[in-house]
Amino acid sequence: MQAPFVTVKTQDVPIYKDFAGQTFGELDIQLIARVDGILTGIHFKEGQKVKKGQLLYTIDPLEYETKVEQVRGQVAAAQSVLANADEELKRIRPLATMNAVSKRELDAAVAKDKAAKSNYASVQANLRNQELERSYCNIISPIDGVIGLSNARLGDYITKMGNASQLNTVSKLDKVRVQFTVSESDYLKYQKRTKQGETITDLQLILSDGSIHPEKGTLNFSDTKIDPTTGTVTIEAQFPNPDGTLRSGQFGKVRVLIRTEKNAIVIPQKAVTEIQGLFQVSIIDDKNTIETRMVEVGQKIGVDWIITKGLKANEKVAIIGNQFIQPGSVVVPIPYVADKKQIISSKND
Repeated sequence: MQAPFVTVKTQDVPIYKDFAGQTFGELDIQLIARVDGILTGIHFKEGQKVKKGQLLYTIDPLEYETKVEQVRGQVAAAQSVLANADEELKRIRPLATMNAVSKRELDAAVAKDKAAKSNYASVQANLRNQELERSYCNIISPIDGVIGLSNARLGDYITKMGNASQLNTVSKLDKVRVQFTVSESDYLKYQKRTKQGETITDLQLILSDGSIHPEKGTLNFSDTKIDPTTGTVTIEAQFPNPDGTLRSGQFGKVRVLIRTEKNAIVIPQKAVTEIQGLFQVSIIDDKNTIETRMVEVGQKIGVDWIITKGLKANEKVAIIGNQFIQPGSVVVPIPYVADKKQIISSKND
């Protein structure tokens, strides 16, 4: 009877672990209305790139322009009063020196000049405030980035209070942040490795369709506290996004290289039989006889399994599968050929 087999070899095996995560822009800046009014202009296409300083929204400025003109009139009047007070003080001060006018008249002129200066400064500040309010009618992009879907439409009445003030979001997507949570025990292991001088540099982003983002990521930071309700801590990684395929709000998995098993023994899972929590394999000895041996298993790697105890290098392990081969049977060994489709599927899991 034929029996497919694999020859036991040792190899360094990278151990990965996947964590569910969500993407965010390098910057996600909300566009918030700071004045009330009718939305009269939308100057962009949703989902498109925008430039820093680009006009995005216009709120009807008529009310605010009117206020600016009113205050400009007050500034002009205050300036005139200040000029008169200043001239009056310049006229009285020399006369007071010569005792041609009383000290009371000088004090009154000084007080009038100070009041005029104070009033002029006040209305100038009011003008700057009104001009600032007017400028808020034009909402511009604070960064180069990608703009999302608008929460407001032409003709809507915009207010600066509550959710109605949130018009849109501009995201900088040259890089994306991915936040994911890990258990407290995994976090403590990571901390121990960090203290020993190790760094986690092999981070991959697995997208929702199973594809792998071509750029490797780096760790940004971990939260300062562990969530007591879930026993997890939030960690953030950053991934380059040069072609702009990643957007804010996507879900995926962050694959982290946890460690590398040195000189590990790895065999196909098909070669391992589990009976009531005990694991065994079938060995083909030098006389091509089947021998059953108990083993201890470690982590599964795709379609393979790490064997931590019970096997040595260069031994032949039979892939019996559904065949009924009794221990002690003599077999004809043939090399085992793995199913390529199954290997590809396991890599995408």
